[in-house]
Amino acid sequence: MKGGDIMSRQFDENMEDKFEYQGELKSLIFPTSFSELVEALGIRNTLQSIIDFATHEEDTSGYEEMRERQNDYIQEYLSLIGDFDNSVLVSNIIHLAKSNDIRLGELEKMLGISTGYISRTAKENTNKRLSIDVVWKIAHFFNVSIDGLVNHNLRLPSETTAILCRFVAKLLAQTTMDEIEWNCEGGYAYESSLLLQSMTLLTEDADGIVVYHPEHMNQSYKWSLADDVYSCDAINDGEKLVIIAFHADEAKEHCHYDFFFCAPNENGTYSWRTAFYTSDPFSSLEEQSASLFNQITKKVDAVKLSPDIRSIVLAYLQ
Repeated sequence: MKGGDIMSRQFDENMEDKFEYQGELKSLIFPTSFSELVEALGIRNTLQSIIDFATHEEDTSGYEEMRERQNDYIQEYLSLIGDFDNSVLVSNIIHLAKSNDIRLGELEKMLGISTGYISRTAKENTNKRLSIDVVWKIAHFFNVSIDGLVNHNLRLPSETTAILCRFVAKLLAQTTMDEIEWNCEGGYAYESSLLLQSMTLLTEDADGIVVYHPEHMNQSYKWSLADDVYSCDAINDGEKLVIIAFHADEAKEHCHYDFFFCAPNENGTYSWRTAFYTSDPFSSLEEQSASLFNQITKKVDAVKLSPDIRSIVLAYLQ
């Protein structure tokens, strides 16, 4: 080896975790992120190269010790990643199925999974795991992210969900107390209003059934209105709050609820913007919305009396 090559890598025992290589000062890296892990692997490879290409006359013990320390730093970082917690995945699948009134056996059948496959992975102390293609199918079926399905406890509502639950609860209370009124926009039992006709997510099939095309739901299913659409103009000035109840034709017993804000344009059309959806893993929001929708239909179907007419009727009854 040439003298210049020997001088190109210098080990100084007084420089802890540092060495010079090809004129550059290198340092061992304790990785705290993936990018730092890649750098640490590069440092380890550099040290290994120095050891592999050293002559018999060169003392590489210092480099070997640094290589082992660098490897220890790498292994310590890798140990922090932890192991996959299968219980979170299984718990989320069971929760999602139960929230949507779907038995695991039905879920397996719909997704083309062998009967009992999910249940077998749910047993304690089992080494069986769901394959990635099955996890992908389940995530898409319930319209949740793979990350959420695998890593997050979907039984715990997010802060946003909690706020929306309070919002819907207030709407329910005000509707019950007749503090706000709702209008029927049709689409199911009644003819669609001009407001509803302006919504591009609604179409009619060959049988005249209004079909809903929610962009956030699985498009392989046919989604239909479960009832008429209702609106309220007492929530935000210049806009109507619209609630749409819908279901899949394959599961008419289970409804989802989408909320929109709708504002009139100068040309007589309407502009729509999404408020929020209830088709998320947190059944509390969907349950609240179902209660609200049921109360709306009762109030809209009830006979309306103005305050003065109500007073006349009550006076007569007394």
